[in-house]
Amino acid sequence: MSNYLVGLSAAILGNVVIGTGQCMQKYGLNRLQREWDTRRAFQMEGSSNSAAAYPGAANPAGSNHSLSSSMYSSAVDIRSRSSSTAAASQQPLLHLGASSKRAVGPRPRYTSKAWCLGLLMNYAGEIFGNSLALSYLSASVVAPLGIISVIVNLILAERFLGERITANQRFGFMVIMAGVGCILLVAPRKSAAENAMQFVDAVANSGVLGLFGIVYVVQAALITAIRKGHQSLFAYVLVASLFGTLNVMASKMLTMFVRLRLAFGGIANPADIAFYGATGAAEAKPLVFAFTGPQILAAVCLALSIVGQESFRQQALGRYPVMEFQPVFFATFNVVATLAGLLLFRELDGWAHAAVFFSVFFAGIALIVYGSRFLQRARSVELPSHIRLQKDNLLGHTKMM
Repeated sequence: MSNYLVGLSAAILGNVVIGTGQCMQKYGLNRLQREWDTRRAFQMEGSSNSAAAYPGAANPAGSNHSLSSSMYSSAVDIRSRSSSTAAASQQPLLHLGASSKRAVGPRPRYTSKAWCLGLLMNYAGEIFGNSLALSYLSASVVAPLGIISVIVNLILAERFLGERITANQRFGFMVIMAGVGCILLVAPRKSAAENAMQFVDAVANSGVLGLFGIVYVVQAALITAIRKGHQSLFAYVLVASLFGTLNVMASKMLTMFVRLRLAFGGIANPADIAFYGATGAAEAKPLVFAFTGPQILAAVCLALSIVGQESFRQQALGRYPVMEFQPVFFATFNVVATLAGLLLFRELDGWAHAAVFFSVFFAGIALIVYGSRFLQRARSVELPSHIRLQKDNLLGHTKMM
């Protein structure tokens, strides 16, 4: 029970840090957007003054277009209020009048110190929070707790960024917490290994290479289909979820190895065990410094999984509204990561426990998805026809709270 509480505390604190980092990123993006709005206003004012000084050079149609664009510029710049506004920040702004040959959007987000600090907080929460928690807990516990970061982000955004939490959102909070509570009640409380020998046995007999191979084949097929134009919300969600699952599994194995190595010493690295078996891993030779080939490959796979998940997640957020993407992604990621963890580490105690767990788990996921729909409510912005025709130049899907 003490290990369970340690892992649970690490996951909760890690997600609080992640939610704070997401709010910090949103603050940095808002500052960049305000800076760009101010600069664009001066450019438009200068363009208007030039047209007034040289009326013969002004194009009436272009002038009317510029005026209409000015009237609706606030609508064009509206984006969904969410923890994932970083995706929209990379899309180009609508070209306006004389400024079309100049800068077409805010400065890159990495130029904002606040955004960079928020990004560091995200990774710190993942590494020192969720990854540490995975060495004590099942992925079926850690993954659903990720919703805490969303809730923390919304609460801080209301307090410091002027966003308002509605009655519907408060109701969503209650439903989500009920769903998370259901999962925590039935989730396995035992770790994948309580000692070094159990850990070696779990990794050596888990078939991790076969599972990872299947995941990579499925990902390659999905990515190829997306690249050929067969794009859908679920395709993006599934690719991002599979990358996230690989990240969770690799993090769980590596952090558990570090924790048990410090406690017991002398155990083989899980990457070597997966390649060579429990016996051959003890004889693995270092390839670069103190790292063997499988260890290096495991680190590369972990890095690629992180990059891949974020890349396809941001692509999806650039194409679909947040309120459509987030609940589907959260549910899919939880289901895939949980199933992978249970298959690899055999954390359920027999068929009876499995039946009860999956019944309550999917009920909890349903509650979380239902509650998530109340966290971000948006309505479409009706744009004039001359702006609607240029929708490809807009900041993704234009939404307002």
